[in-house]
Amino acid sequence: MNIKILLLLIIIAWIKVTSSPIKISDGDCKKYLPKPQDQDDACKWVANYVEETPKPDGGEGLEIQSPQHPFETDGSDSHDDLDKLDYTYKTDSQSKCKCHYNSCNCARLGLKKVPDNLPQRIHRLRLDDNVIAVLPNCTFCSYSQLNFLDLSSNNLTHLQVGSFSELKHLIVLNLRNNSLVYFKETFPNGVFSDLVSLRCLKLHSNLHSHLPTGLQFPDEVLANLTNLESLYLDGFDSLVFGEHFKILTKLKTLDLAQGYCRMTSLSNSSLSNIYQISKLNLSGCYLQSVKFSKNAFKPLTNLQLLDVSLNSDLGITMFMSALREIRIYNITTLIMNFIESFFSPAKSITKDLVESLPSSLIYLEAQGNNFESIETGALQLLPPNLTYIIVGANRFLYGEYFNELYTLKSVKVLKLNGGAYLLNIPKTLRHSAGYTQCPLQQQTLTSSRPLIITLPPNLLCLDLRSMGLRYLMSELTFNSNNSLECLIFCDNFFPSLEGPINGLTKLLTLSVSGSGVNDIETQMFQYLGTLQELRLRNDQLQNFFEHNINQKVFKHLKNLRFIDLSKNALTYIQKNIFEGLDLLEEIGLHENSMWTFNVSIQNMFNLRKLNLSHTQMTTLPLETRQCIDRLLTNHSVLVDLSNTPIQCDCTNMDFLKWMTSSRAFHSSFTNYMCRYDNSSMAVYVTDAYQETFQELDGKCAEHSILFLVVTSATFCMVCCVTAALLYRFRWRLRYLYYAAYLMVKGQTKNAAKSEQFHYDVFVSYAYKDEDFILGSLVPELTERNLSVLVHGRDFAVGEFIASNIVTAVKESRKTLVVLTRNFLNSTWCNFEMQMANMESVHTGRPVLVFLIKESIPTAELTSDLLYYLNKNTYIVYPQGEITDVFWDKLARDLLQF
Repeated sequence: MNIKILLLLIIIAWIKVTSSPIKISDGDCKKYLPKPQDQDDACKWVANYVEETPKPDGGEGLEIQSPQHPFETDGSDSHDDLDKLDYTYKTDSQSKCKCHYNSCNCARLGLKKVPDNLPQRIHRLRLDDNVIAVLPNCTFCSYSQLNFLDLSSNNLTHLQVGSFSELKHLIVLNLRNNSLVYFKETFPNGVFSDLVSLRCLKLHSNLHSHLPTGLQFPDEVLANLTNLESLYLDGFDSLVFGEHFKILTKLKTLDLAQGYCRMTSLSNSSLSNIYQISKLNLSGCYLQSVKFSKNAFKPLTNLQLLDVSLNSDLGITMFMSALREIRIYNITTLIMNFIESFFSPAKSITKDLVESLPSSLIYLEAQGNNFESIETGALQLLPPNLTYIIVGANRFLYGEYFNELYTLKSVKVLKLNGGAYLLNIPKTLRHSAGYTQCPLQQQTLTSSRPLIITLPPNLLCLDLRSMGLRYLMSELTFNSNNSLECLIFCDNFFPSLEGPINGLTKLLTLSVSGSGVNDIETQMFQYLGTLQELRLRNDQLQNFFEHNINQKVFKHLKNLRFIDLSKNALTYIQKNIFEGLDLLEEIGLHENSMWTFNVSIQNMFNLRKLNLSHTQMTTLPLETRQCIDRLLTNHSVLVDLSNTPIQCDCTNMDFLKWMTSSRAFHSSFTNYMCRYDNSSMAVYVTDAYQETFQELDGKCAEHSILFLVVTSATFCMVCCVTAALLYRFRWRLRYLYYAAYLMVKGQTKNAAKSEQFHYDVFVSYAYKDEDFILGSLVPELTERNLSVLVHGRDFAVGEFIASNIVTAVKESRKTLVVLTRNFLNSTWCNFEMQMANMESVHTGRPVLVFLIKESIPTAELTSDLLYYLNKNTYIVYPQGEITDVFWDKLARDLLQF
């Protein structure tokens, strides 16, 4: 098939679904998605307090929550800013509550009861993650000013009528993750009677898989909560929202998905008493189509947001029939990810399905539902104001509907991103998975017209990550009247960026990270002059930057502000590779193997960040330092050299002094390192290099005369020794010169004669690795018709080892070095490698090939070995499952002359 026709799959591509549902990252499209609607959720946006997310280590750190929709959460609760705590209170268990202004943090202290000696006028109190089992009457009477109370993750099994007495100002009450089973005895009438100001109540994660029978939430206890706006509950199959829910006229958010939810069924009357809610979350509640009524949502006349994701037994057909009943409601956000079983046949988006969508819809997520094709004309029936379409992890094939994309006039974000997922083995018999035959109207076009990809006119972000696309990115043309600003190709396979890409006159961000890019043609960015952000992270550009003669590959990107080239195994970059990119503000070269930074930044007057962390940098050139100093006179600049082995000796003293005094570095120098003369390993500094300076001051005293005398004497000695050696070996040097000349000349003539070699490959390995060599490597290569020479098996008996090695190298087309730690410790292995290198030097043919069997830090490798790895072919042995593809590639590389 023509490559241009194949490129149509960039818009509607087949996603190989091999997984179970997980949250898909928003990536670079996040800034184009709508603002979070959490202002309507009292549990997330409560006036007069700032939320925070607990850090993994148990501490707290400020972080405003901003999920993409109200039900996107990591399952953790939000708390106040209790970082800066300036006084403490001892409880009866001698643990200390930390208080600051009007907040007290008593979390994770092993408390068995609520402390009674805290400041009485506090507004916020955290008691989560303790072992409190009982809340006696009037427990909080002394803290009547509380508006935030967190009792989550304790041992509460029941409440008392007076447990929350006097808390008339309380706004948020968190009781999640206790053992408050939904019985009347657990929640006696009147237990919440004093909570007249309560707006948020969290009662989820109180049930578990071993549920008692006869559960029924005692809704009468909620009757006094007339200001309640957000309610988080667990869901169970017989859950009934009783008559008293009608009293909660301000209730807007009902979330059954954050804790335990095993509802399976939803009848016509299940939701009849909560008609007032505007946001309903039923994701992951195990809803089943056979127990689901198509009129289940009909009472919810005020519904604006509905999330039924992760209910794989619900099915598209059943849900869309229920949705059709409420399509005239003012629903603006619909989230229906993974509601179709992965084992079911592929689906087609028909006109009937599209017409079931609410006409007011603005935001739609329908990921992982086995969609394969779209009926012609269906796209034209989508809601007119639909702006955000998230339909990744499906099975789309190209069809004629592609030509209808331009009809999506309001769409700003189109996410077709895929992903790598794993399926659980089903416990019950499921429908067999199978792709449907693409209908006739969906078959690939055979027109000879030039390919022009027509995008929706207002589309701002197109996400095509992880879709299994595998192409040489040749010339690609889009319609000129598009508004696309962000194009994401991450985690596909585009080894060569040839281009050019035409028509994207407003493109600001292009991301091709993790796509195996190893070559970029000059014309690739010819028509992308508006580009401001280019991401090529985690590709394979090491050879391109090391050997590329053309240094003008980025010359068209005059407006580029940010470039990310991290994790490309770069060892060298040409000095003028960024010439003309005068507006660059940030350069990301971190996590590479660079030993030196010789890139010119003289004309980058806007540069604000240079990231060189996790490289092999030992210093920065004087020219680079001077440029950074000039930039600092106009604006702030950040240079990051953390986790790099900075050389700490007298020769690098000037750089150390400049670094520690420059405003371009953080004064704390966190994660900075030092490598001393007497050690090949770098160590982390903990005192901002103060001890290093004290040590070097004594070693680097000025001894100019002594240095001059020693240098002069050394120079004279070297001259004398060199002259004597030249005279002593003058005839041998001449012989070697002429012998090498004749050998190279003869080898050039006969280089193509493969019959001069007795073996295809000589394997150089350590004796301790013989099990792998004889058990795996040799059989695999022999199976692929390679003649293999192994020293333990094929060396001639009675010959000197050195003679056998030289003969083996000369009689083999390639020498394969199996690099392991055992290899590094073997003298004969090193000799074999040196002889192979000398054979390559004398004959001019490539001899050495490296198979990197173990991951070895660079610091443990010798300079010779690093040089050979840099100059010769090397292959990394996979750490996971070894497939025939790897062995085939290794065999091909060994047969190349």
